[in-house]
Amino acid sequence: MDFESNYDIAATAEFIRTHKFTRVALQFPDDLLKDSTRVVRVLRKRLQSLRESDTTGSGDERDIGLYVMADTAYGSCCVDEVGASHINADCVVHYGHTCFSPTTSLPAFFVFGKASIGIADCVESVSQYALENSKPIMVLFGLEYAHSTQQIRKTLLESSTSCRSDISFADVPSPYMFPSKDSKKLNGPQEAVCGCSNNSNSDEASGTIYSIGGLTWKLPEGQKMEDYLLFWIGHDNAAFANVVLTFNACEIGMMQLKIKW
Repeated sequence: MDFESNYDIAATAEFIRTHKFTRVALQFPDDLLKDSTRVVRVLRKRLQSLRESDTTGSGDERDIGLYVMADTAYGSCCVDEVGASHINADCVVHYGHTCFSPTTSLPAFFVFGKASIGIADCVESVSQYALENSKPIMVLFGLEYAHSTQQIRKTLLESSTSCRSDISFADVPSPYMFPSKDSKKLNGPQEAVCGCSNNSNSDEASGTIYSIGGLTWKLPEGQKMEDYLLFWIGHDNAAFANVVLTFNACEIGMMQLKIKW
């Protein structure tokens, strides 16, 4: 995966340009801070390209300031609105793992990264886990692998080694977040159940919605997490530990992968 794709440079620039933001805070966790100067350089170049190719006649020639933030006021999974306020930012681009805690004053754009993964190996691991067990399976994953889940699902359905239909995947909310009264509409249907805490929201008519670490999923009415096996795609990190501690009554299989940004 190339650098610009990993860091969603094109989508980030489009988000900034579309909403006419001029002071943008770029929030990096410690392990990605080494790439921050290159991200700024490439993102600035992309923004300049968008300005030069603008055919709308908007005449918007305002300079866009990009400010790197580290040592966040809270956990790195949360948008640091306090830090962003120190430079009067009008939006935050958040890199790396996130819990999708709602923002209160600033719009945010989330860049999860796109870690490499062997689709065939992953499908084989999930299929083998399914063949060895009879319970339904819920597949959870690190957000850096969210970009691969559609292909994994498709390949799994086409696989001759697994014909089970009770293998489900968690979903990820939209990468956009706006702190307005219309945030549910802007952020997509999953946004309301995101947050640092691990939530479950029961609705007798439609089942129970769960959320953890930026992932959300819904179980049918009458089913509970203890009825499922979990399968984790990702790193043995804090996100995985959170899953293990939260759903300690569930058996968990794992395909451990090395994160490569």
